[in-house]
Amino acid sequence: MWVRPLSLVAALLLIVGVTLTGLNLLLGGWTVYAAGHVLAIAASVAVGAANRQRMDAWTWLGLLVFVVGLLLALPQIATIWQTYASGGGLVPVAGQQMELPVWTAPFGLTAELVTWVGAAFFGLAARGNHVLPRGVGWLLVATAVIGLIAALYIVSPYAWVAAVLLVGLSLLAIGVSRR
Repeated sequence: MWVRPLSLVAALLLIVGVTLTGLNLLLGGWTVYAAGHVLAIAASVAVGAANRQRMDAWTWLGLLVFVVGLLLALPQIATIWQTYASGGGLVPVAGQQMELPVWTAPFGLTAELVTWVGAAFFGLAARGNHVLPRGVGWLLVATAVIGLIAALYIVSPYAWVAAVLLVGLSLLAIGVSRR
């Protein structure tokens, strides 16, 4: 019952928030993203609750790891938002660099690694148990790969934006597929 609205609103907020942030509208982007992040946690739990009959122990474990990673990221998001809120408004200061959760204390890299490993684990386990719509499990795996290589600086850490966009698309597909 709650999966569809939570997934659709979370997807919208994540996609809009990370897009605004990527366009250097930092305070507005992080404000919208933070709301989407919180709703993504709720939507993930709702997906588990709605599909509990089909979920085995591995799927629950993958979902738990993913949700714990999202929860660990909350202090980083709050810190980043506070940095921009105290900086003087919606328009960024010239030369101001976009902050990323991986760089932010207290759990930066840990939260990112747990989140992306959880996304891959949940995506694979949920795909096998038909918990997610067709293709969304693989989309979560691709998201995790991009998120992990960004967090580990194998590519630019700003690839995090692409990973979050894919999380938003995954939630959008989940919401659209629900009746």
